[in-house]
Amino acid sequence: MACPARVVLALALASWAPCRLALLSAAPVATPPDDAALIRQLDRRWISIRDPKPGLGVRDLFAFALESAAANVHPERVEKAYALAATMQDRDPKSRTYGNFAWRFGDKGPDDLNAVEFCMHHGALTWMRFQDRLTPAARGTLDELIRFGLEGVRRRGCKADYTNIFLMHCWNLLALGEATGRPEAFAEGVKAFDAWLAWTATNGVTEYLSPTYYGVDLDCLGFIARHIRDAAVKTKAETALRLLWTDIAANWFEPGLRLGGAHSRDYDYLTGHGALDRHLQMAGWLPEAPPYRAFETLARWEPPAAIRAAFEKAVPRVICQRWLAKPWAAAVHYRGRAVDLGFGGACKGPEDKVFSFQFAGGPKQVVGNYVMEGRLDAYGVHKTVTGGGHMKSHHLSPFVAGVQRGPEVLMLVSDAPKSKPGNPEWTLTGLYSHIVFPADAQLWSADKALEPPAEGREAAAPEGAVFFRYGDAAVGLRVLLALDTAGTPAPLRWASDGLQRGAMRLTCVHAAADPQGRGTIALWARAAEGLDDAAFAAFRRDFAKAEGRVAVQGDRVEVAVAGLQGRMRVVADLAKKERLAREGGEPAAEDALLWVDGKDWGREILGGIATGPERK
Repeated sequence: MACPARVVLALALASWAPCRLALLSAAPVATPPDDAALIRQLDRRWISIRDPKPGLGVRDLFAFALESAAANVHPERVEKAYALAATMQDRDPKSRTYGNFAWRFGDKGPDDLNAVEFCMHHGALTWMRFQDRLTPAARGTLDELIRFGLEGVRRRGCKADYTNIFLMHCWNLLALGEATGRPEAFAEGVKAFDAWLAWTATNGVTEYLSPTYYGVDLDCLGFIARHIRDAAVKTKAETALRLLWTDIAANWFEPGLRLGGAHSRDYDYLTGHGALDRHLQMAGWLPEAPPYRAFETLARWEPPAAIRAAFEKAVPRVICQRWLAKPWAAAVHYRGRAVDLGFGGACKGPEDKVFSFQFAGGPKQVVGNYVMEGRLDAYGVHKTVTGGGHMKSHHLSPFVAGVQRGPEVLMLVSDAPKSKPGNPEWTLTGLYSHIVFPADAQLWSADKALEPPAEGREAAAPEGAVFFRYGDAAVGLRVLLALDTAGTPAPLRWASDGLQRGAMRLTCVHAAADPQGRGTIALWARAAEGLDDAAFAAFRRDFAKAEGRVAVQGDRVEVAVAGLQGRMRVVADLAKKERLAREGGEPAAEDALLWVDGKDWGREILGGIATGPERK
């Protein structure tokens, strides 16, 4: 007899024996919909599989199969989904992509090599937990998909700094090796997982504080901790989970119900949410329950309450965490009661949010952030084709040098692009530095509150220091240097073209058309809170008058300011992309793994892990 769909969640916590209603008492935050609602969801997904059209994702086929098998409904549809996936798999042993999958139905062949990792991600779970619910034909097809897919996983060639995919790679090798009786694959998985732990103990989490990919990381580590039988591997996965949840808790900005600080790989330019939210919901950190999926239920690992409690009263606090073993590759985060300010140290990729600030306006309030880009897409809403045919909104990856000390950031940014590098390249239509900020924050000069341009319009930005005020908190910003691509002072504009999204922007126009040289900007930011009108006036006066100095000699730029805790200074050779001096930042940022107010939690958690090679 088929198990009712609403019992599936309880079964995920046991060994998937026949239905046992007594298990229903272990109800987590996410609960399954009733049978009819769950079946309707699967029926809607089935329509695109029954009559496939170009664009249908191969990972959707494996996800549909997992959810259907978990619900124990329509095994004949699972059979069809796997048969369709088999037609999208490269089974030519002479091919470079042998064992991998076309990302979409209708593609000529594999393009995004992550496809096999995502497919096996789901396929391994189905094989481990639900193969007895598959028809003989579906079981045979999945066995073939796994046999070829394991070869694709082995050929993937992923590196440990690609955090989310490398952890997925580890899970796939461990799960497929253990569940299908391939000890050599399991041994490869153990070796890979040990390598990632050693890498992380040395370099930190490279895809740091990603609202998207921390969700994937927690999926993979949760699967390993919960579904791999090997006790030593499970223990290591639980150690890694404690590290990530400690990282999340330390950087958690409760007034915004999201991560604070700078972010690696943040696709949500405006509000900083992503797949991590599902785990936050399941852990009870967000008020609403997540939509039910068996996938999340199988991945769920409950963080001990003590992890979050360790930081709840430490406000304000400063967090320093490395993401490569380089002095400049460290994120610093000032987490205040009502204001949040962070700097990533450098920009690694086109999704990084290298400088950010936020106020206590809730999870939908826009996060202030810096973006350098060349398509007039400050808000990250105009997606275009990127590698693997995916539609994304990418900014540039400029050279960034800077320091943060407590609630202050000094940052120098420069780039000389004619196109956005990558696969594929984009031709730039201009070169811009944007400071995006929440439209419900009031903008002030040193002297007075300022009236914004009319909706959809723009105007010259105010000269001198500007201040974003929300409640009793404020962030001051000074543009110390702004050069266009001809090396002359660049104009600053204030635009009200994002009001429907709750955003406005201040924009430095390095080039209004095809850029023919280097654009450069230097910013100094200072945050404060607990400000009544008099204190806010004093804050404006002090920051506007504080000493700031810039010296430009060819490609060498020096920026120095009188910070609250002493001199802050950055010197760089922009053409060579060399950081010649960085002074006045948080001392712990030079060597911290995950440091909060004097304690390196990262080293404590990973203390028993042998360190590995540094990133060259």
